[in-house]
Amino acid sequence: MLRSLLISTVAILSVGQGSAIARTQDANVISVTSLVIAAQNLPATPRGNLLLANDGNIYITGLTGGSNNIGAVARITPAGDGTSLHSFISGNDDGQSPYAGVMQASDNALYGTTYVGGDGNGGTVYRLTLDGTFTLLHSFKVSGKTDPHYPYTGLVQASDGNLYGTTLRGGADDKGTVFRITLAGVLTQIHDFTGDDGENPEGTLVVGSDGNLYGTTLQGGADGRGTVYRMSLDGAVTTLHSFAKLSAFSTAGVATNATGANPRAGLFLAADGNLYGTAYQGGPVGYGTVFRLDPAGVVTVVHAFAGPTSDGAFPLSTVSQDAAGNLYGTTERGGPLNQGGAWRIKPSGQFSLLHGFTSSIIDGASPYAGLLPLNGYLYGTSFTDSNARVGAVFKLDPGDGVNLPIELTVTPASIPIGSSATVTWASPSAAGCIASGAWTDTVGTQGSTVVTPAFAAIYIYVLACTDPAGVLRYAYSTLQVNAPPTEPVDGGGGGGGGGSLSLSLLLLLGVALSGKLFISRVRAS
Repeated sequence: MLRSLLISTVAILSVGQGSAIARTQDANVISVTSLVIAAQNLPATPRGNLLLANDGNIYITGLTGGSNNIGAVARITPAGDGTSLHSFISGNDDGQSPYAGVMQASDNALYGTTYVGGDGNGGTVYRLTLDGTFTLLHSFKVSGKTDPHYPYTGLVQASDGNLYGTTLRGGADDKGTVFRITLAGVLTQIHDFTGDDGENPEGTLVVGSDGNLYGTTLQGGADGRGTVYRMSLDGAVTTLHSFAKLSAFSTAGVATNATGANPRAGLFLAADGNLYGTAYQGGPVGYGTVFRLDPAGVVTVVHAFAGPTSDGAFPLSTVSQDAAGNLYGTTERGGPLNQGGAWRIKPSGQFSLLHGFTSSIIDGASPYAGLLPLNGYLYGTSFTDSNARVGAVFKLDPGDGVNLPIELTVTPASIPIGSSATVTWASPSAAGCIASGAWTDTVGTQGSTVVTPAFAAIYIYVLACTDPAGVLRYAYSTLQVNAPPTEPVDGGGGGGGGGSLSLSLLLLLGVALSGKLFISRVRAS
């Protein structure tokens, strides 16, 4: 039976007459594991990247969740079976709020950090074996500003066998640090950021092809908008790029620059030998960028995000890559409903938005983590949702590269009130499909229908199809119905007023009833 989708109010969009929200979905979404079931003690509100360990399973952390709702680590099979490995006990004992995901070291154990907690309340470093044996390796202290504390990022293992990480705060200038820790838990503070070379590192380090460590800082550098740096294993830092200050504002009211600003994620070493990263804001349009850093230290914009209703906005994730050379990532906002997006950049440079998030329990909203390519799918997490606010674990099915398992379009994507659009769908390999959202008619696995919505609003058409193996996939597309422009008003006497007003659209995606979504349509005022 089709599970219920729960979607509540998700966006208020101001759009001018004639603007359109185009169909941008290039992947179908599949629910992997529900984070809602409290008895599972699974992580919730996940921020860190998923890890594919050498046992073939996926490991996930959550900022909240677990038996004490202060964070947890869990194992999830590719089929979606979740098992809690560790629930953090209390802030003082073993840590609290793991912002970052775990990594697997050469001893096969998992290693990670918590942002706060430990006996110094400045965060912790921990080891967790695959059978769930937990060891606290180090507690950071906040007794003084110079003590390294608040490890926002995860860990990486370098060629010397040691683990390296950063703290958001601490150091001589309280601008963050880099530390080395052995597998036995001996920690050494090896670099203090000064501001000139960066400040407040939020992204996990990566080992470059030359054996050095590469990273980003959120702030600092020549213009205070963050840096990309190289660091030797003894802590010597070289600034490779300082992101330029933000200057001109776009028509959308966001500040722009050439290459982006304030990177909040770490770097990824791609198969072409270049490092790729994301800048949270700035860029030519102002909504952040994907950039490439070549071995000579030259930064080039690969993609500038265009913002809500276009492709994406404000990327927080690292970049990942599949065997075909495609790059993947997510954005916190953007997509047709401005709830976040998942994107792909092909080796040719072609960008596409794979999925615009809906805030339902299937896909959630505000994805902070990157995407994990596995078995032809892309696994990911979102930070929150409109129901229980715990986020979701999902996978995206990009199909065969030409066709999706579920094709769903609305043409045209924007119409004036009183006009009609055509909804067309096809899922030839499905055993059955159910329509929900703005349409609730019984549908087959393919067909088309003409719709004439009565009110000005954004309508969402959802299609859920089950294949012969029992896999349930979801697709959706949107239709924007525009009210007519306001007629000029004769004010009488010596003056008058009026003009064309922009239409404020309140999208209300309501609670699912009996497995059916409904959308509340709001009259234009």
